[in-house]
This record gives sequence, C-alpha cells and structure tokens, in this order.
Amino acid sequence: MESLLMTVGSGWVSGIRPYFMVFLLGLAGRIFDLDQVPQVLERWDVIIITGILLLVDFAADKIAYFDSFWDQLNTVIRPVAGAAIGFLLGGETSTTDAIVMALLGGATAFGAHVTKATARAAVNVSPEPVSNMVVSGIEDVSALVMGALVLVLPVLAAVVAIVLIALGKYLVYRIHRAYRNLKERLRKARERRAPVGPDEVGVA
Repeated sequence: MESLLMTVGSGWVSGIRPYFMVFLLGLAGRIFDLDQVPQVLERWDVIIITGILLLVDFAADKIAYFDSFWDQLNTVIRPVAGAAIGFLLGGETSTTDAIVMALLGGATAFGAHVTKATARAAVNVSPEPVSNMVVSGIEDVSALVMGALVLVLPVLAAVVAIVLIALGKYLVYRIHRAYRNLKERLRKARERRAPVGPDEVGVA
C-alpha cells in the first residue's frame, strides 16, 4: 500500500521535475537506508547523472519561451519517469503490481505535465519575463515539498497529488476556453474591419 501511495506522489513530481524525483529517491535511499527505495536508484552513477540532468532542467525551465520548447521535449520523458518509478516500486512485490503502478505513475505524471505545459504556455504570453521565473520557482518549491512528503508522509503526498491533478484539469479547461473565446473575438474584430466589396455596396 505504501508503494502505491509513493507512486502517486512521485508520479506528480515526475510530471513537474522528473530528474529531481529520481535524484531525491536515490539520494534519500542511500543516505537514510530506506527500504522503500529500489536499490537501482541508489547507485551512484544514477544519482550523479540525474543530478546533472536536474541542473539542466532547472536552468532550462527559467528561460521564457524556451521553457515551452523544453516542456515539449519532456512530453514523453516525464510520464516515462513516473512510470519507471512506479514499476520499480511495485517490482518489489510482484510483476502485476509493478505493471499497475507503472501505469498509475505514468498517468499521474502525464496529468501533472499537461497542467504545467499549458500553464507555462499561457504565462509566456505575458511580455515581461518575471512571471515566468516566478511560476518556475513555485514549481521548484512544489516539487521539493511533494518529494519530501513522498518519503515522509506518502499518504498525504498521494492525497495532495490527486487534488492538484483535479485542479490542474480545471485550470487547463479554463485556459483552453479563454483561448477559444479570444480567437473568436479576434475573428469577429477582423470581420468588422474588413473592407466592403463592390458587390456589397448598394447602387443608387
């Protein structure tokens, strides 16, 4: 049960900061000798590589517009990271559990990723760069807090992750709806400004 809860929480973090979640699990498992952490994540080569990728991810996410390109590149990586962590956590019990947790972790990560990518694309519409860095900083703090909860209070981490995914789906819906409304208003404005053709002018 604890592995299932950790899968949900770590899946959400993977959808935001995948390399951080792998790095945190591996480092915490090695330092604190946590039984829940799969041994493969505790290998120093895995910790070092994910640590380097974590720094790259941290820097890339702070650059306006490039962050949206980075999100597109990670559309596959983040769900795969969530699925891999879930598979490893479930693999400690049985193959069936590993597959179920892999699907759960991947789905949770994908849900978080969609919310992040959509929100950041909307923020990038703003002409000033400060909002982008502020949102990125909030994501960093959220990933850090959730990552800690996954290790210390997996039940709370799972509950918070589910709530955040639900709120994220609503946010994505609102952003897409606002975008459609804006496109419709712009279309109507262009139609009103369009020149009147000779066929549309009455001849006296």
